Amino acid sequence: MRVFISSVRRELEEERDALPGLISALGHTPVRFEDFTAQTSPSREACLKGVASAEVYLLVLGPRYGDPLPDTGQSPTHDEWIAAKAAGMPRLVYRKLGVTLEPAQEEFVRFIGDYGTGVFYESFATTAELQTKVAAKLRELESAGNPLAFMPLPRPMTVTWRSDFEDRRSNTPSLPSAVEVHVLPATGTNRPARVMAELEQLLPTRLRASGQVHAADPLTSTRQDGAVVVTIPDRHSRWNEVRAPQLLGIRTAADGQTSAWASLPGDGMGAILDPDALAHQIAGLLRLVGGLGVFEGDQVAIGVGVSTEGLMSVGRVSGQPRHQATSLMLSNDPIHVPPDELVTLAALGQGAAEVGRTLSRTLIDAVSARR
Repeated sequence: MRVFISSVRRELEEERDALPGLISALGHTPVRFEDFTAQTSPSREACLKGVASAEVYLLVLGPRYGDPLPDTGQSPTHDEWIAAKAAGMPRLVYRKLGVTLEPAQEEFVRFIGDYGTGVFYESFATTAELQTKVAAKLRELESAGNPLAFMPLPRPMTVTWRSDFEDRRSNTPSLPSAVEVHVLPATGTNRPARVMAELEQLLPTRLRASGQVHAADPLTSTRQDGAVVVTIPDRHSRWNEVRAPQLLGIRTAADGQTSAWASLPGDGMGAILDPDALAHQIAGLLRLVGGLGVFEGDQVAIGVGVSTEGLMSVGRVSGQPRHQATSLMLSNDPIHVPPDELVTLAALGQGAAEVGRTLSRTLIDAVSARR
């Protein structure tokens, strides 16, 4: 496994220097931001490249928060934490005892330990104790294997699709085509009004903590037919510009169904269904849903769909903007693929990439059958 070591170096020099050798001795590969830059101080790009290359994220918390980066106003470790959380990778957190946290670090520690979206962390007093705990946890991860598992669907499940709860304003070509992911609990639930009211307040905060919205994006949280819906305005204003995928909204209902939808990549010639990019995008939406902390059971069912407003083609997102493309002849009716099996909650974290690839293939097959 590739293990990314995240920490402020100041006042954690001994601990930070001791971890790479331990990780290598256990047969794994240590990764630090220093491996991605020639500079002694971390850039945001180097930090995020390091996290993206890893399979496990290891955070050591000392007294210092670190110097905020100009890109985000947050310390490198804070940005790395958000990136690791968004990637759905295992996160190991260790807090040093016997030190006084500066105010910004106190706030960061509280953020990490938030009941709804954070993780439990362990404490250590000495470098030797930290090494012992890290070694035990890495061995545990190594022996755990892939917790992803699939089971037969005991009964058909009814999905509330995006077109069921959102005004699609049909025949408006400026609307972005979007992919939608819907996660349903295996067993029925009925959240009381009190819980839904709490979620209306919590979801925007948890969405921002996911790192999948820009800090300046205004979030609109509303109640629609008893469900909580949070929407993000589309940042793309010109029809002929290259458009990167963008999260457009999330929804969670009293019956437990939780959904997320995002625009597809594209350019002036329309949206692009790229099998690889679509798999990656679906996996990101699954991790986002998992990070919202709204599921209590251990099995879920997943449905996916794509809306087809405007032009769309199957191809590759590389080489944009395109000068020519063969558009699919599709109606404005969305294409839906309902759940046909149950999967463990690992689909919303460690197993998201595998599930994303499967759902992407199924969705593109459904689009091809519509042609």
